[in-house]
Amino acid sequence: MAPAMDLFGWADYLVLVLVLGVSLLVGLYYGCCGSRQSTDGEYLLGNKEMRMLPVAISLIAGYISGITLLGTPGDIYSYGTQYYAIILGIFFMSFAINYLFLPVFTELGVKSSYEYLQVRFRHRAVRTVSAFIFIFDEIITIPIYMYVPCLALEQVTTLSRMWTAPAVMLVCILYTGLGGLKAVVWTDAIQMCIFCLSLVLIFVLGTVSVGGFGVVFTAAHEGGRLELFNVDLDPLQRTTLWGAVIGGFMYWTGFNSVNQTCVQRYLSVPNLRTARRAVWVFSAGVVGIITFCTYIGLLMYAYFQDCDPLAAGIVGTSDQLLAHFVMRVEGKLPGLPGLFMAGVFAAALSSISVSLNSTAGVVLDDFWRSYASRSLTDTQAAVFAKATCAAFGFVCVGLMMAMQNVEYIIQVAMTLTGIAAGTQFGLFSLGMFNPWANYKGAIVGAVTSLLVVSWLSVGAQVMSMEGRISYPRLPTNVTGCDPPVVPTPQPTTDPTVLSLYRVSYLWTASIGWLIVMIVGSLVSVVTGPDSPLDSKLAVFSPPVAALLRRGRPDAGQDAAAAAAAGSTVTLAEKGTRL
Repeated sequence: MAPAMDLFGWADYLVLVLVLGVSLLVGLYYGCCGSRQSTDGEYLLGNKEMRMLPVAISLIAGYISGITLLGTPGDIYSYGTQYYAIILGIFFMSFAINYLFLPVFTELGVKSSYEYLQVRFRHRAVRTVSAFIFIFDEIITIPIYMYVPCLALEQVTTLSRMWTAPAVMLVCILYTGLGGLKAVVWTDAIQMCIFCLSLVLIFVLGTVSVGGFGVVFTAAHEGGRLELFNVDLDPLQRTTLWGAVIGGFMYWTGFNSVNQTCVQRYLSVPNLRTARRAVWVFSAGVVGIITFCTYIGLLMYAYFQDCDPLAAGIVGTSDQLLAHFVMRVEGKLPGLPGLFMAGVFAAALSSISVSLNSTAGVVLDDFWRSYASRSLTDTQAAVFAKATCAAFGFVCVGLMMAMQNVEYIIQVAMTLTGIAAGTQFGLFSLGMFNPWANYKGAIVGAVTSLLVVSWLSVGAQVMSMEGRISYPRLPTNVTGCDPPVVPTPQPTTDPTVLSLYRVSYLWTASIGWLIVMIVGSLVSVVTGPDSPLDSKLAVFSPPVAALLRRGRPDAGQDAAAAAAAGSTVTLAEKGTRL
């Protein structure tokens, strides 16, 4: 297998440009036609008139980014199929969202998920801390979402990621800034179709090229790639069944139950029943796509079983493997490699656009309206949100340009984003499941979690970049390479590295959640716990509210009182301000 350079043709560039152009046109349509997104209610929530299926597809697109399309097959190729057990965690996640968290947000009618924290703890500082953590998380993730497709594009073109990233981000800023949530949801739906089409083509053409399903699974079995039941309890192992299921559940639930990017779309549909249906479709779609990506990882191993492109130096990181594979399989068919890359960029744009839109909403509702003495009209609020969207986009481009030589992007992404996921999940869980927790416990627990998990996560990444932490890949072969190559020995982990740095990335969110729950509960006890009688039952998760209702004679009027509390701003203003 000759390591010849595989590059795009004119048809591939045309397909890629057309996809970006369609996304831009959708934004221009919603930004320049009709009401032109002239109010913040329309710009951020689509006036609560969004339909179930587009919202569900948007949810899938928002969390199935280029990281999933490129990172998951590369991870399976290098480490085997144990990661696939994460679909069990996603299955349990859908029940948790629908029956533990979503009813709280819909009954209170908040605009921002972080507004809930002010209503629950009756203190603005909790809301501010949580909103700050969200913005911190988005500043981390948006550059990663953009870095991944630009890295892949660099592998199959002569275009440097340092030039493509600003250009693509500009398109995303334009259609998100102009069109608001409606543009985000409908471009997500279009981009998701492109993404799925590219997956199906890789699936079909790749399977044909290696000789069928039997060849794929035989090669995977002989290469030690088929593993689903590693029940080792050691948290230092990179991937185990417990890490994938429990850690995966905590990570995915932490994001999709309370993160504003999801809650914003749950609240954009008319009622709870529609939101629940969207969650079921979202979960099923995610499981289907992860299944496809897992198979493609095995497919790549079968194709490259005689000459590993990583060991041969044809590609620099495992996240470039799929782009190289596509050029080998589809390179002779004009336009198909371009369609694949369009799918990668579509997935990335979907994640970035919803992050920018949600971040603009958080800055508007949780910072400006919470602290500024000057109120904004609906039109001014829409302009403010659009300007914030653009500003964050350009900041993230600068951060992306600082990223170099990042390998195993799915590990890096889950490690760094798990910092916020675990802390946020713990903060909301503390409020919804512990009726005695107070605002002091919530703040101390969240800050402690953020500091500890940041220290562990950043320390682990620094050790990895220095080569002191390394998880050896499963064995590969280079005997079929032409010209012959000498395999380089795989690095090993330095035994002197602190064990806490070597805890699997899958447990990051779980650690953060546990710290918030323990520290927050202890601090609440020490500083004087809240009385459940002082809070509306609507602020607690339904099972907790049902238990509390037995001892509350006024519970029958509680739900009506919550509904009569008025607008979301009025609800938040009932909380004690600093």
